[in-house]
Amino acid sequence: MQEKILLVDDNVAFIDSIKDVLEEEGYGVLTAYTGEEALTMVAEHDFALVLMDIKMPGMNGVECFLKMKAANPRLRVILMTAYALTDLIQTACDHGVWAVLKKPLDMHTLMGTIVAARSQGRNGYILVADDDGALCDNLREVLTTGGYCVAVANDGQTAIDMAQQQAFDLLLLDLKLPEVAGLEVYRRIKALQPQLTTILITGYADEMRDTIGQALNESAYTFMTKPLKMERLLELVDEVARTSKS
Repeated sequence: MQEKILLVDDNVAFIDSIKDVLEEEGYGVLTAYTGEEALTMVAEHDFALVLMDIKMPGMNGVECFLKMKAANPRLRVILMTAYALTDLIQTACDHGVWAVLKKPLDMHTLMGTIVAARSQGRNGYILVADDDGALCDNLREVLTTGGYCVAVANDGQTAIDMAQQQAFDLLLLDLKLPEVAGLEVYRRIKALQPQLTTILITGYADEMRDTIGQALNESAYTFMTKPLKMERLLELVDEVARTSKS
């Protein structure tokens, strides 16, 4: 039986192009141009997946996602955006959106994300804890493009507070943080979420050798030195995601 995908976007040309790609891959595709229309269609059809833009007139994609989730908690939704809608994206991630993809879409990433969403419970939700705002922005961009949901904390206490309120799959942790030092942040978050995987990052590997060793002895996954090689980081994150779902 052909799996059905609901494609939601107010951009007609975009919908037509993505619909063609998905149909070539063997999916049945229905389309909606507003959040309100999408809600009606979800109530009437059994979709394997919803692929939906965030920024739409009237009801935005996150509002629509939350209503869909309330009506059908098992429905898998991938959101798309060309804008830096940080608060909206984090709200969606906190409520279990499967992934958020950046426009313009990379077709290889899109298809890989759709295939994964059909077979897995949820894509990874990553907490980045670092006081370097530019690096955090870069990490958010790279990881979101890779299909992951990302939350950011710029000091140790904020990271701990966020871990008290939300479950994460991976922690990217700078070892030099204001408010609470990185090793203490790791220990306190690990106590809250024992299954959480942590990748340490530092620009002071020699100075913090003992601290790195302590964290690794306490089950931190690995560490990376700054400046980060983003391609290698994404490989590690993908590795963690595959391991956690195997």
